[in-house]
Amino acid sequence: MVVKKQEKKKEVKENKSTEKTGKTLTPISKKEIKNIYVVDYYIKDLTVGKVIESNVKSNNPLLFFNGEKVVLEGVGSAFRKTEEKLKTLKVGEDFYLVLEPKDAYGIRKAELLRVIAASDFRDNKINPFIGLQVNADGRIGTVKSVTGGRVLVDFNSPFANHKIEVYYKLKSIPVGKEKVERFISAILPKEKLKDYSIEKKDKDTVVKINFVNLRKEEESIYLGLLKATCKYYFEESILFQ
Repeated sequence: MVVKKQEKKKEVKENKSTEKTGKTLTPISKKEIKNIYVVDYYIKDLTVGKVIESNVKSNNPLLFFNGEKVVLEGVGSAFRKTEEKLKTLKVGEDFYLVLEPKDAYGIRKAELLRVIAASDFRDNKINPFIGLQVNADGRIGTVKSVTGGRVLVDFNSPFANHKIEVYYKLKSIPVGKEKVERFISAILPKEKLKDYSIEKKDKDTVVKINFVNLRKEEESIYLGLLKATCKYYFEESILFQ
């Protein structure tokens, strides 16, 4: 702190001019609340010419059907360039977007081919075979070969190095109770959720979640995920129980 001797007050005329300090002043804004988007969509692999994901039912029994897609802004639930385009749309508008591999499922990397001991599979009561998808420490991989005591697993996406076409049509940007419902559906897997209730209490919204036969530890993980994430999507207080 700099302390200066107080000088006698001199009588001066009021100066109404504005002093220029060279500083840039910006207004203080509230926390940015992110949107949730509900879309119709499909993802087509242009390298092989097949639709690999869609919410439009078809006669192809191998096509992954996902119902309405809920996109949470800012958490990677859509390709980055897709989300950037989606944020410019009005409800009812749509777009097609062609993505290079680096902007879609990525470039294939040799270091993502891993050799895992067959004993690790046996210890987890898994019989490895070519084409088997496995989860190793949160990463999804596909078994490529089984030789003696060694299993080769590819942790690259099956669509790595593929050019992709994306179609999105914005159906709604939910608010209020519907936004809470869409948020829950985006975070919790359907098979884990039995039902839930939403009740307004004073300034808080209380959400009671009933899970399907989960251990207490697992329930705590999902509730923690809901609590940690919801602050980015809701200005009001949401209490998950």
